[in-house]
Amino acid sequence: MDYNKIAQSAWAIFPDGYERLNTPPAKPGETPGATPELNRILASVGRLRPLPGNVTRLLRAIDDPATTAGMVADYLLLDQALTAYILRVANSAQLGYSKPCASPKDAVMRLGFKQVKALVLSTVAAGPLTRRLTGYRLGSGELWQHSISTATRARWLAQAVSFNAPEEAYVAGLLHDMGKLLMDQFILSDYPRILEMMEAKKLFFWQVEGRLFGIDHAGVGGLMAERWSFPPNLQEAIRCHHAPGQSQAQQKLAALVNVADTFSNLETSPQSRPGKNREIHPDSLPILNLDERSLARMYEIMNKALAEMGNVYLAPDVQDDTL
Repeated sequence: MDYNKIAQSAWAIFPDGYERLNTPPAKPGETPGATPELNRILASVGRLRPLPGNVTRLLRAIDDPATTAGMVADYLLLDQALTAYILRVANSAQLGYSKPCASPKDAVMRLGFKQVKALVLSTVAAGPLTRRLTGYRLGSGELWQHSISTATRARWLAQAVSFNAPEEAYVAGLLHDMGKLLMDQFILSDYPRILEMMEAKKLFFWQVEGRLFGIDHAGVGGLMAERWSFPPNLQEAIRCHHAPGQSQAQQKLAALVNVADTFSNLETSPQSRPGKNREIHPDSLPILNLDERSLARMYEIMNKALAEMGNVYLAPDVQDDTL
């Protein structure tokens, strides 16, 4: 891998340089110039199991313009649990349909390809994101609840600012913190040092990650998305959700996740917990063509709306498969 590219994608470059450890000569398979921690992180990404074959085939079919609803339904039928989940969402009272949906094909036609894709990706994430992350001080289910909250807010915001792909915003919000799954083991051993640097240098948690390891959890999440062949726009939004202005092609999607992430933290995270960003990145408002007054009003309206409608997609059944 290109270390300079990775470092830039993680925004680990600061005016006063890295907080680097000694960097011995690279061994075979390692990245020259990288810290030992970064090499171990990259190795962890490289060891990720591929997505299940039925999921990759289904996602590939959904992205193919020649695919029909019947073909997507045929792929769904290869996975009983996924089929049941799609039908459950399609028949949810929250969608407002009075006629029940009995077949996978009808469910696909009712939901549309984009929403089905969002649901499929949510099932991939559901298990791992429910884990307890000791390094980040997150109990079982906390990261998953934050991910669902961020996803729901990202979709609402996307509709509010007329973003043309609210389902993409939902998926990006759902998966934005998945890099924490691999970073947790490294955070655990360095947590006291991270807190010291946050206090001494007035940095956010993700910025300290970049200084210590050469990459932050957002950058790791982007690499995971690349490893699993997620769409490039989703890779970019995950990678840049803390600094949307760094995105080359998906600034608006990354900015939606950045705002949604902050809104979710304001609603659900204890003020005393480190590592929870409660400040929207300054690039996000101009990217979304918003000012502070309109954003505050949007925040108020959004909370009322979400309290009434809940999570339209519902949560999939959780199975904690090992990455």
